[in-house]
Amino acid sequence: MRLAISRFPKDGEFLDSSVDVTAVGLDVLADLVGIAPDELIGDVPLTEEHAERVRQLTGITLDLEKYEYFLDPSAD
Repeated sequence: MRLAISRFPKDGEFLDSSVDVTAVGLDVLADLVGIAPDELIGDVPLTEEHAERVRQLTGITLDLEKYEYFLDPSAD
């Protein structure tokens, strides 16, 4: 499974960017969002609650004032 963090402008509906975070690991990212790894299907919104841990794990700083972020699992 490929895992990405996708970013969308708050005032738009089109993808602005997507960063592959598969190397962080399915179990770690599933735990971050509170979903069992085998139930991680579809885009999962990332919120202020997740922001600091996302930065620690990936180096990505979430700008939640301008963008909406999602953990995006997809089949290989």
